[in-house]
This record gives sequence, structure tokens and C-alpha cells, in this order.
Amino acid sequence: MTPLFGPGWGNYAIQGIVETTLPEAVSLMPQTVGWLILLGFLTLFLAYKGWQRRQRWLRDRYRRDALAALQKLRQRYEGGDAQALRDLAPLLRATALAACGDRRLASVRGQAWADELRTMAPDAKPLDVATLDALAYGQGSQSPDEALTLFAGLAEWIQRHRSDA
Repeated sequence: MTPLFGPGWGNYAIQGIVETTLPEAVSLMPQTVGWLILLGFLTLFLAYKGWQRRQRWLRDRYRRDALAALQKLRQRYEGGDAQALRDLAPLLRATALAACGDRRLASVRGQAWADELRTMAPDAKPLDVATLDALAYGQGSQSPDEALTLFAGLAEWIQRHRSDA
């Protein structure tokens, strides 16, 4: 039998070299109990934080729903339906009731209502509660600029109020 290539073929410097074998792959599994305990605590911590985030998301669902309803009312108003302004005060009251869950707010009116709203959102611009109440009963009319200011103020209150106040 003759070799595939003749004796003068190839690099003479590497003839007779034996290939080395690679070592076994290094396991990524921790080798000591301490790392397993740390991994367990980290897993529990991340699960707890995920649970907290989901609870916060569920707790603030009313806020997202209120903003969506406000956007629909604004679209109705901008579409020419001036009656959409009548629904602003009930939306505000429903949002405040959902936020604090305190049924005593259902009977609060006038200046006391404005004070409660200011307490719930101290860093938001105060709402014109008297105008909202008048519009709810079909009394008074608003210019488009004033109406858009009401929409903006209500959106700001919905976004900034605190339910723990």
C-alpha cells in the first residue's frame, strides 16, 4: 500500500505531532451549598418583586380605565357632542371612590369635596369642582378652551392622585 501523498508532501515541522484532547466542559451548576441557598433567595426575591409589580398593576387598573373613559369623553366632545361634559363629574367621583374605597366620599359635596380631591392629589392643580358640578346638571356652558382645560386638569388628577391619602 502506498501513502496517499508522497514522502515529500506536507510540512516537515509538524510531522509526528499528536493532537491533544480538550478537557471536559466546566459545569455551570454551583458546587457548594451556599451558592444554591443564594440562588434560592434570589429566586424568591425576584418572584416577590414580580408579585408586587403585578399587584400594583392590578391595583391601578381603575386609573387606566378612568383615563380611557376620559379620552372617550374628550373624543366625543371634540366630535361636537357638548353633552360629554356632563359625564366629567361622575367620572371624577367614580375614580375617587375606586381610589380610596371610602364610601363616605359618596356623600361629600361642595367645598368639602374639593378639599378631599386636593388632599388626594396635593401636587396636582386644583380642580374646578363647582364648574364640573354645574356641567353635570346641564347648567352653564364652556368655551372650547375652558373645556379642554377641564379635560387636562381631570387627566392630571387621575394620574397624580394617591389612593392612600
